[in-house]
Amino acid sequence: MTMDDHSPSEQSFVEAARRRWQQLGEELRADVAEFNSKKSGASFMQSSESEYLVSNSVSGVELVVRADFSAHTIGYDYRPLGNKRGGTPEGGILSMRERQPGVVEFYSSDEKLTPEETRQIVLEPVLFPPQLAA
Repeated sequence: MTMDDHSPSEQSFVEAARRRWQQLGEELRADVAEFNSKKSGASFMQSSESEYLVSNSVSGVELVVRADFSAHTIGYDYRPLGNKRGGTPEGGILSMRERQPGVVEFYSSDEKLTPEETRQIVLEPVLFPPQLAA
């Protein structure tokens, strides 16, 4: 088996993973819109087919989420916006697993994440950082 495996099961996985990835993008966009209805400063952008950006000018942090369909992973990192000083949180990796044919879920370690848990993990440092909690 080569790294460039185009077997029917791998192709099925990639199609399901792309659907779940697109769903995540829609969920992130909706979360940013909801956040901006109460506060302001957040933005969502799809910078490529496999990358989403969420930033918050108030927290000074940007989230970069990238899908690697061949590796079955979602990587996320944080970077400072503008001239923000201080540290940014560490990113991480979520795995994509096909629980049943055509259905891909995200996992942190071996724990299955709900869509809400997935978004909470990646969005909290951007939209609800500890320094902004009142």
